[in-house]
Amino acid sequence: MVGLKVAVLMGGRSAERDVSLATGHAIAAALEELGHEAIEVDAQADLPERLREAGCDVAFLALHGRGGEDGTVQGLLEVMRIPYTGCGVLSSALTMDKVMTKRLLEYSAVPVASDVVVPRPGRRESSRVAGELGFPVMVKPATEGSSIGVYKVSSNVELEAALDDVFGMDDRALVEEYVDGRLLTVGIVGTPPVVLPVLEIKPRDGFYDYVHKYRPGTTDYEVPAKLAEEVSDLTCDLALRSFEVCMCEGVGRIDLMLENGTGRMVVLEVNTIPGMTETSNLPMAAASMGMSFNEVVRAILDSARLKVEIDEGS
Repeated sequence: MVGLKVAVLMGGRSAERDVSLATGHAIAAALEELGHEAIEVDAQADLPERLREAGCDVAFLALHGRGGEDGTVQGLLEVMRIPYTGCGVLSSALTMDKVMTKRLLEYSAVPVASDVVVPRPGRRESSRVAGELGFPVMVKPATEGSSIGVYKVSSNVELEAALDDVFGMDDRALVEEYVDGRLLTVGIVGTPPVVLPVLEIKPRDGFYDYVHKYRPGTTDYEVPAKLAEEVSDLTCDLALRSFEVCMCEGVGRIDLMLENGTGRMVVLEVNTIPGMTETSNLPMAAASMGMSFNEVVRAILDSARLKVEIDEGS
């Protein structure tokens, strides 16, 4: 693709707005270097009008979180018949919901951590947590990203406090067994999908929360991760399997945990619009195999398409 007018959709109104803006600015700069015209579009309520004014050939999605990564904008682009990067409506909506993603992965024999889902009304399920999972556990909103609202708790008192916070942003809390181990992530890019080297995330203290993800100097990264060949192969296989089961395309990042002692591997999350700054995990993994940031952006752009066929004459 040469000389396209590309609308880079970024910002929006989710809790991940700032991260999305950083991703969008980096992508727009890369598109300009690749010879395209990049139009930065903040995805607000006037998005349809902004897209009509832009007269773009394609939309490059740099949105994170609800109202952008969850199928809503993808549906709008299908209606407006604007080709776009990344996953379609169903895949985006599914993977934004951590609970439904886990249920589909479980059904497809992909290993995941044990969990209890606690709904806001009544919160009756919270009493099951200690009996079924024990402590510590991880508590997170069902439909947030960027490690927003994620807590590691070790008692009922801490659990109730974490649930109070989670219910301020979501109707359901996902409470998972705490898997003590090595946090791994695998990026996938392009069509057909290219599986990037396994990257290990090493927080310098605590667990990989929002602060460790975005504050410089709090986390170290190793890519390729130092793993036995068979473990690396398993990690990549599970990542690609998750990507395919969730009907992803164009780009994605799958987070996994390798449990200490047992060697058990579980899939934690499927991300359909991963961070795309120069220091984000996916570009970092791509660079380790000689793929530049601009080449990653080109591969994602080349995969852009409409996912729903509509007879324009009907």
